[in-house]
Amino acid sequence: MMVGIDQGRPSVLALSNRIRREAIGLKDIGLPLDAFPQKLQGIIFDITNTEQFNMEYLAMSMLSAAATAIGNSCQIRIRGSWRSSPALYIILIGRPGQGKTPPLDYAYRPLQEHDFLQVSRFIEENKRYAEQNAGARDGDAFDKNKPVLVQTILSDLTQEAMMRIHNDNQRGIVILVDEIMGFFKSFCRYNDSPLLTQLLTAYSGKPLKVSRCSNPIPIIIPHPCINIVGTTQTQRIGELFTKENVSSGLIDRILFLHPKSREIPKMQLIQDAGLREDDRVGSVYRKWKQVIDKLLSIEPDFDEKGIIMPKVLDMSAEAYQCFAQWKNTLIEQVNAIEDERLIESRVMKADSNVARLALVFQLLGWACDEIHMQHIDVRSVQAAIRLYDYLELSYHEIKTQVQKESMSPLKKSFLDGVQPDFTTADAIKAGGEIGLCESAVKKNLAKMCVERTLQKTGHGTYRKIL
Repeated sequence: MMVGIDQGRPSVLALSNRIRREAIGLKDIGLPLDAFPQKLQGIIFDITNTEQFNMEYLAMSMLSAAATAIGNSCQIRIRGSWRSSPALYIILIGRPGQGKTPPLDYAYRPLQEHDFLQVSRFIEENKRYAEQNAGARDGDAFDKNKPVLVQTILSDLTQEAMMRIHNDNQRGIVILVDEIMGFFKSFCRYNDSPLLTQLLTAYSGKPLKVSRCSNPIPIIIPHPCINIVGTTQTQRIGELFTKENVSSGLIDRILFLHPKSREIPKMQLIQDAGLREDDRVGSVYRKWKQVIDKLLSIEPDFDEKGIIMPKVLDMSAEAYQCFAQWKNTLIEQVNAIEDERLIESRVMKADSNVARLALVFQLLGWACDEIHMQHIDVRSVQAAIRLYDYLELSYHEIKTQVQKESMSPLKKSFLDGVQPDFTTADAIKAGGEIGLCESAVKKNLAKMCVERTLQKTGHGTYRKIL
């Protein structure tokens, strides 16, 4: 637990946070809020209380906003030359009216204000530029000094617009879309979608390049940093699990949040609660804005060509050992699988997301004045692993739901005819009752194991996963 730079007695805030966590039963929800910096825990508690937000949505929205604010100012060294920005792909899932959008808007409000300020500055700079160069022709030498609008948040975009805006803002951008399924359906419908290809490349940290006949100079982004965050309704998430998105690895890169608590928060019955923003509400928001502003204040380096050079944070020896042991456990599990068809590719992408979360946790702790930013501590790695494990429960729940919805009636009837744990003989009997011969049953047993509908627990024994 992050209790400040002094690792002695827990602070008053730490004790208060512990009491509040126990009071609302966070253990039942599963959200590892105690892994967050103490100051941020207090802010989350206060915002949840004053705004009636779902705490799980709020915490993940804040992590996304923090990752965006950090951008390419810092990277984490995972191993040797393998470094990564904190870019995260996050989808908040819930039923209609569950309150997915308000926490996301709140978390990104400081960055929205930052973008508005950039627009105001651009307007003033462009005005001065026009006055100073009145009468000059397009293409003259002074054009290199023409003001450039630097923006961070994109909601409506094309591939070319995304590249141009990212080129102008090397620190990084975020694609923030309220109903994100429309975005994915528009641009990621096919495996050869140019934008899908760019997003997969950007996630891997490889340079992006776009050439256009209308522009003789291609756009090249050596260090891409693109965050994605949005919301969707539970019944629509299945639209994302297309064959193309699964085979391309897009699904493996996304962190899904489907809160354990599905209750829609009720409105307060306090007089005038909906008519004013009291001092407490404003004070809590200012605390959150200070955290984001401090992350935005981190200045990256630039080389002689003006290309951004992120600061690189190494893991401490203890942190690397923790990370490596966790990763090796996953590798051992994969190595133990003899049938390659049963290996889930998502497992092999876990290290990238955990490393990125560790970087965000470390810098959030620094922005909350609780730890340093010289390197990645073991506490940040442990926090990242705990949060990733929590989010993976959402992923497996959503995946199970998608599989059930896409299952054929014949397969549903077969599964209904067997117990949670059954043998091949039981399966043949159940298959016979719905018109399947023995060879068809055995063939489908193998297929359902590959699809992870079933788990083979031994020779001739199986367990239903769905």
